[in-house]
Amino acid sequence: MSQPPDHPAQNLEALLQTLWKSNYATILERLKTLRGAQNELAMGQLDNQTRTNAEAAAHNLAGVLGTFGLPEGSKFASMIEVLLAQETSLNAESEGVLSACLDKLETVIASKT
Repeated sequence: MSQPPDHPAQNLEALLQTLWKSNYATILERLKTLRGAQNELAMGQLDNQTRTNAEAAAHNLAGVLGTFGLPEGSKFASMIEVLLAQETSLNAESEGVLSACLDKLETVIASKT
């Protein structure tokens, strides 16, 4: 049995799809911030400002991705946020973890488009 065209669930899904499209550029910009931090870490040049910016980008992604039906994306973004928030200095192992989480995060986000 099909639902009427104005069913609230369909309206909500349409609204979320519109919001996703309007926020997609911001989401990509946050991914770019994270990838930039990962690249700087790989070169041993990650400064505190870039790290702070990347941590904020990960935090924002963790918060918004679940809203758009991507809880796995929220999980990876949260992992990145925790990694970047550590008081200890990041090393090659940290860079590997960051890179792997970021690759998975990008894959989850791309699956929505």
